[in-house]
Amino acid sequence: MKSGVRKKLKGKARKKAAKTEAAAAGERDLALSLPTQIRRPRECTHGWDVTEYPIDHDCYKFIEEVVRIFDECNNVPEGTVGLAVDKALSFTRDIFPDVWNNSACLEWISSAFVTLGTDAIINEAFFLCAAAMGFSESLNQHVACYYMGSQPLMYVAKIVDLIWAEKRRTISYLKKRIPCKCLNAKYKAVKSLPKMYTCCNKTCSLPDRSVNLSAMMTCGGCRREHYCSEECQAAHWEDHRDACKGWRKWNAENCTK
Repeated sequence: MKSGVRKKLKGKARKKAAKTEAAAAGERDLALSLPTQIRRPRECTHGWDVTEYPIDHDCYKFIEEVVRIFDECNNVPEGTVGLAVDKALSFTRDIFPDVWNNSACLEWISSAFVTLGTDAIINEAFFLCAAAMGFSESLNQHVACYYMGSQPLMYVAKIVDLIWAEKRRTISYLKKRIPCKCLNAKYKAVKSLPKMYTCCNKTCSLPDRSVNLSAMMTCGGCRREHYCSEECQAAHWEDHRDACKGWRKWNAENCTK
């Protein structure tokens, strides 16, 4: 191999390694500094009212514990976004029962994680962003199920889809939930990418269970679960059966056709 070609390849390898390390460092720094950022004035809160509770309120402690769990899961080999969200939900239910019994607190914390997710995607901290979205949506659905009565059970497929979402869907989801223009430039850069969705079958053989939204099949019973094929829908039926019945009953009683 000619020396010029070798130098060029080495240069590309160094740039790629530096970019990877910079992204990882940015994610670590962002996660570690979040508790401090939460308690100080922000250039943009992305719609989150940071003044609603005093800084020593349990809501702030709740957020900081969740961020700590996300950071821990992000820094171990077996850590996944789904594991981080599950651990955070379980831990906070045990430690902060009064917060979980207050729908206003949960809605405020959900808004906080939309803000933290927005900051994370701006800083290319993808693990933290996905965890923040999954956690925020879990809180929203808990309030909808157990306080508002606006849905019969947790819409788990939506939470899973957000955890697995690719960059376009992530930015689109967050952009719709903030009143500011902080994600406009990022959305413009990705809006031409295909819309992808996650197959609800956990054993789906597709990479990341991801398929173009236009090719997805929707369960005709519940109209909530989506699949890449009839085979995946059939394979998932035993897991989906009870939820499907619950949504079908609710649809019949609450949705006009």
